[in-house]
Amino acid sequence: MGMKTIELPLDALELKYARLSVRRDVAERKLLTSLGESGQQSPVIVVHGGEQGRYVVIDGYKRVRALKRLKADVARAAVWELDEAQALAASYQLTSQGGRNAFEEGWLTAELHRVWKWSLSEIGARLVRSKSWVCKRLALVEELPEWMAEEVAQGRIGAHAAANFLVPLTRVHSEEGRLLAEKIRGLGLTSRQIGLLCTACRTGSREARRKIAGNPELFLKAGAAAGRDGALSEKGNRCLKSIELIGHVSLGLTRNLSETLHCDGAEGEKERLGAAWTICLERFGALAKTAQALGMGG
Repeated sequence: MGMKTIELPLDALELKYARLSVRRDVAERKLLTSLGESGQQSPVIVVHGGEQGRYVVIDGYKRVRALKRLKADVARAAVWELDEAQALAASYQLTSQGGRNAFEEGWLTAELHRVWKWSLSEIGARLVRSKSWVCKRLALVEELPEWMAEEVAQGRIGAHAAANFLVPLTRVHSEEGRLLAEKIRGLGLTSRQIGLLCTACRTGSREARRKIAGNPELFLKAGAAAGRDGALSEKGNRCLKSIELIGHVSLGLTRNLSETLHCDGAEGEKERLGAAWTICLERFGALAKTAQALGMGG
């Protein structure tokens, strides 16, 4: 791969792939301080653009944003002699060790597959990932509502909480999922707290879902108070842990089933999974009847 490092005017840089990464305010503030004190230490990665004198940024969007905020005129850039798709894949390999979350990987996969027409097998080979991994990442972002993608991209909702809790919730209760996402924005909740809210919304009655989504802080406060004041018996604790386990497994299975059966060649798996699901429904139906008879919610 040919490469040279030069200084480029900031207004010569095209930022078309900024949408493939999540904004991280804390990291950007630290970078802004570092650039202000020490200057640019690492070059941004670019490739030649479609027009003479234009360059497409592949990696280094935080640096470009920080340089603009500092009123800089130029950026130090490493120019890769690759096309855009090849450069995106090569950049991923350089930052794959914890550098990107599942959504960023999904957006990259979708870009290579839908825009650049790479096959799923080719993407897996170029990113040094399995075809199954590619299918899962693609399914994650293609099922993501546009409003949630924007929340994640802007850093207003954490990627882990969105993938594991909010996405499964919105698949079955889109209205409550969106309302809950709006209400928790800026509250600084942990992934565990968001998980509790989403699980309660998914398993509660319609009235309960509206109350939780409309006032998540009240629900969390009530739950904390119940935990302090209402000690459970030994059997009650075991039941509680089992119910929570069922909830967590259900969330994970919701995501994994969708990703698995959306992948090419999943028909062979569908029959076996369907048979197991029939048995699961029978057993869960008996549990649901018992819980309803005991007044445990609708």
